Amino acid sequence: MMKQQFKGYILAATLLLLPTVLHGAESFEVRALLVPQREAVLSSQIHGRIIELPVEVGDRFAQGQLLVALDCEVLAAELQKAKMDLEAATETHAAMLRLLEFGSVSELEVAVASAKKKRAQAEVLLGETKVSMCRIHAPFAGRVVKRPVNPYENVTPENPVLEIIADSKLKLHLLVPSHWLQWLAAGQQFKVRLDETGKSYQAVVTGLGARVNPVNQTLELEAAFSEKHDELLAGMSGTAVLFKPAKKDKGN
Repeated sequence: MMKQQFKGYILAATLLLLPTVLHGAESFEVRALLVPQREAVLSSQIHGRIIELPVEVGDRFAQGQLLVALDCEVLAAELQKAKMDLEAATETHAAMLRLLEFGSVSELEVAVASAKKKRAQAEVLLGETKVSMCRIHAPFAGRVVKRPVNPYENVTPENPVLEIIADSKLKLHLLVPSHWLQWLAAGQQFKVRLDETGKSYQAVVTGLGARVNPVNQTLELEAAFSEKHDELLAGMSGTAVLFKPAKKDKGN
């Protein structure tokens, strides 16, 4: 989602502006996009009716918090039946084992009873798994970006119910010319001015892409802010200014 937006946004923007020279070092400007650490589209894995949807767009939530609950009465009843079948199969198998000691049943009959017990155990496990799907919990702490469904609506398997992001620590994505590898490295500091806030922020390069795009000779670059800024939101963009270190005089 955000990754595709980043690529389309950067490619549509001017990649490289004319360099300027400041204190003997050339500076270059590229567009930068703020992206979350993690993002996910949560979907339903079963058919059901939403009975709880406690979060709204923009709401924050904690890891493990309940985000969506579906009506689970039918599945709960099926699970209860499976448990009763398991209890009966367990008792039957135990009785067969006792009868085997007196030679009243064959080993085949005991084996069949054992297989029925294992099948009943599998049905209980399947039922418990289905019931667990009635409740969707947050895989990480973050915020709600989209909520395409509402309480009391019916959903189907793979039906998106929430789009969420982890925004506690936003990252910066940049697309730079690959020849910058001659002087650009992880740990290099720079400033980025965001269009939405009109402010400049200190950032540091945290990682370089693993592959150069052979078509346009560009490389993805990832960076992090040096400090936390509560006013920043994923999707904001701006201009990053990176300095190419000045060459040292060979005579020095």
